[in-house]
Amino acid sequence: MNTTNGKIAAQSKQKIADALLFVMERYSFKEITVTQLAQEAGLSRKTFYRLFDDKEAVLSYWFEKLYIECIQRIRTLGIYHYWEVMECYFDFWEERKQMLLLFKRHGLLAALFDGAYKYSFDIFLEIRSREILSEYAVPLPYLLAYSIGGIHSMLIKWAENDMEIPSRELIGKLRSAFASSEV
Repeated sequence: MNTTNGKIAAQSKQKIADALLFVMERYSFKEITVTQLAQEAGLSRKTFYRLFDDKEAVLSYWFEKLYIECIQRIRTLGIYHYWEVMECYFDFWEERKQMLLLFKRHGLLAALFDGAYKYSFDIFLEIRSREILSEYAVPLPYLLAYSIGGIHSMLIKWAENDMEIPSRELIGKLRSAFASSEV
């Protein structure tokens, strides 16, 4: 079995994805062209279109890659509780502060929500049993949308404030506020 083409395609995809972030440092997302991305990646437009439909697909590739990486971290750390997931998620983004702020600068944080919701089911299955999944099959999509909506809104607000509060402190304050009967 020849895996060389698969490896080359994966490397080319990553080159294009890296090129997107590099070009976003200088141009608005709306101004960026496929030609710019291909040139920056050192690839042809034909190769670009073999791997991606458009620049939005490259952005989706980044979001998917980041969410998969975050889920893998949750697995590796053996996290099973809501507040630990929150800490892990915000720590994850704090480590990628420049990237998150770049997405913010280009008005792309709302697009990040789609990935968050899509992968919320995977995270739920990581920290809860499948039996609970069947028990809550009907309300689960709504519960996840509610939870992810709040988490993502908080992520946006945190990015808007230049992530001035360390992630652990932010989640600690939030956890205290939810436990308080005064809030």
